[in-house]
Amino acid sequence: MKLFSIARTSAVLAAFSILSACGGTSGPSLSTSNPNFFSSRVSEGTMLGAFNPAGFSAKEVRKVVAETCTGALGGFNTQPREDGLTAFSATCAAWRSGARLVEYERASGSMVIIEITGSKSGNLLYDRIETSV
Repeated sequence: MKLFSIARTSAVLAAFSILSACGGTSGPSLSTSNPNFFSSRVSEGTMLGAFNPAGFSAKEVRKVVAETCTGALGGFNTQPREDGLTAFSATCAAWRSGARLVEYERASGSMVIIEITGSKSGNLLYDRIETSV
């Protein structure tokens, strides 16, 4: 039984490593060229990310980030960066689907698609939300 648990934990860690390796193509570099996209990472209850203010306002980002929190956001802050993007941080007691990597993309007009990759109890989770800003 313990061997199965170790194997399952190793598989989850490998999946996160693969997702992290992909982060270079879906992180800030993509937000710079595509203002309708941004991503974030969650660690210890805090979400960190950066968005392009040409595509999203801080108010819109706060709204879609709040969609990934199971309750109310504990805090939300933004700060301009030298590369033209705006960094943000958000806190939440419990993120949906044990969020670790979250991507946001404006589909059309006010519609935003949120894709959450996370884990809970050693299981890899994925969630997709469609919302408007």
